Amino acid sequence: MKSFLSVLVFMIGVCYVFPQEKRPISTAFPFLLLGTDAIACGKGDLGVASTPDVFSQHWNASKYIFAKEKSAFAMAYAPYLNRAVQDIFIGNLVYYKKTKRGAWAGSFNYFNIGNVTLTRGFDKDIYILGDFRPSEFAFDISYSLQLSARYAMGITTRYLNSNLRLPIEESNVARGVAFDICGFYSSKEHLIGNYFGKYTWGFQISNIGSKVQYEKLGQSFFLPTNLKLGTGYNLQTNSYNHFQFLLEINKLLVPSPAKYGFNDTNSNGIQEPTEPTEIVAGKNPNVDFLQGIFQSFGDAPDGFSEELQEISWSLGFEYAYNETLFLRTGYFNQHKNKGDRKYLTLGTGFRIQSWQIDFSYLFSTAKTNNPMSSSLRVALQCKL
Repeated sequence: MKSFLSVLVFMIGVCYVFPQEKRPISTAFPFLLLGTDAIACGKGDLGVASTPDVFSQHWNASKYIFAKEKSAFAMAYAPYLNRAVQDIFIGNLVYYKKTKRGAWAGSFNYFNIGNVTLTRGFDKDIYILGDFRPSEFAFDISYSLQLSARYAMGITTRYLNSNLRLPIEESNVARGVAFDICGFYSSKEHLIGNYFGKYTWGFQISNIGSKVQYEKLGQSFFLPTNLKLGTGYNLQTNSYNHFQFLLEINKLLVPSPAKYGFNDTNSNGIQEPTEPTEIVAGKNPNVDFLQGIFQSFGDAPDGFSEELQEISWSLGFEYAYNETLFLRTGYFNQHKNKGDRKYLTLGTGFRIQSWQIDFSYLFSTAKTNNPMSSSLRVALQCKL
């Protein structure tokens, strides 16, 4: 049964890292990197420097300082692997409230991995042992503080729980605690021709925390510590028409897998018991999480060129008419050796008084399958 758990951990741990990869980087709780809200997902899965909204908790909590509404509540739904199964999804609930110089927010993210039927074969017969529903969730609380008229920073603390164990085995329920640090800057409006414009930039380092174990005395997995850097430009042509242009880059702050081999002392091409496995390129990835963050900038076996491959980028665009109708599109790109996630997104949204509903759809442009491909993500929010 331990082998089953290991396979399940691997499947969800690298489910967005595909077979053609040469050196994939796998982590625990990979769903933390996946966006669920249809607003950001409609713009190419980016949001660290976009216009603040109720879902800023996931992308950059410090944006809440510059949100127009004092408080809001929202929920989002994103199907996962919907081409293969219908009961795997990621759900999200979020609420925020602004104070005089700060903002509080809380969110709950739930990854339902579906129903698993356990069977055991005996001779030519197959017996059903029962069903179980593995799942993971994260609960966040953030606080953001306005440091100047144009700049704010925020911190998020996150509790993680992963229940992937079989009912009949003695495995850990993996638990962990993580933190985010983020910042957001919004410039003053300025004239560009006859139009008004302003630029934004933001950063986020998310999921900073110790490694976790899925099995007692088993392998420890890094959390998906991730760096986001982004910038945006907002253009207002008149009181009705608003345009937003966005650029964002991402990098996992997790050690790259090393390249292993052995010293073939007798030149026979076969590893003998006296020829131990050793690292031939790269660095030892079995380090603590803090060392792993700094090591991740210079440990790729193929050097700087491979480090650049670990940086993904995305472009996003949004058009808003009178803040009631929204049209969005975006493109996400990841190197073929590091996941080969390449996709186009489209999105739209409608606002009626205090309510807003948004939709987004993902079209994969890569040769490899994307677990979010051909899925419709939905988000509903209420401005309080």
